[in-house]
Amino acid sequence: MKKYGIAFLVLILLAVTGCGPKYDYSIHKPRVKYKAPDRKALSVLLKKQLGKPYIWAEEGPDAFDCSGLVYYCYASMNMQGIPRVARKQAKVGKRVNPKDLKYGDLIFFDTTPRKTGQITHVGIYIGDGKFEHASNEKEGVKISSLSKPYYRSRIKLCRRWLPEEPASGPAAFKPLKPIRIASASVAGCKKCFSVPQKVTAKHGDWFIQVGAFRGTPDPKWLAHIRALGYDYRSTPGPDGMKRLLVGPFVSREDALQVLPNAQHEFNPRAFIKKLGT
Repeated sequence: MKKYGIAFLVLILLAVTGCGPKYDYSIHKPRVKYKAPDRKALSVLLKKQLGKPYIWAEEGPDAFDCSGLVYYCYASMNMQGIPRVARKQAKVGKRVNPKDLKYGDLIFFDTTPRKTGQITHVGIYIGDGKFEHASNEKEGVKISSLSKPYYRSRIKLCRRWLPEEPASGPAAFKPLKPIRIASASVAGCKKCFSVPQKVTAKHGDWFIQVGAFRGTPDPKWLAHIRALGYDYRSTPGPDGMKRLLVGPFVSREDALQVLPNAQHEFNPRAFIKKLGT
């Protein structure tokens, strides 16, 4: 009997001295991959983390807890002074109303069984009522929907860390300056530009809204859209104004590829729109 007692003590000693699983609870700042935080960089980072395991107190790159995922993504975009835990992250950045969420905003939840008011979980909003988060040990890093009553009822507050983008919304057209389209192969031409590859499709639900107008749009705008290789469509809005849309695109990802060019060429406030929404 005495031998069994000694063996039991030896097992406990081995467990305490490191034969069990080891976790490094120190904070490891990730390598900076982008010079500054922006939506495109964050999108790339988030897609790469999907499916990775959940491990408490980990901030990547192989596993994450909820606030570790936030810490990793934003620190990878060269954002300094980021808190590591959710309750402290909830004190940083611009507070926003849940109904005004934009891509990259942080959503803080109270996931305690009786809703004690504590901040115990955080996710990153990715649009369309969805957010990415390191959920739990069973599901890992995944995308969830705010339409689920569990998450919707447990939102405590939201914060914005990404720099503000130009406000999205209908904007009246301004007259275009005359455009001279020249071949990119012309030597010495300072105003030449290459026509971007056309990414539109005959059928699709996604568009880029580049402005709003009453009556008939300026033909110069339409000519400019065509000259750059895109299609367009106008559709009535609820306020009596028509919307001028560039597209269609088969997917939101296709529209995202063209959005920076549309903001540069047509309207800095251009934004992605899905017909019927």
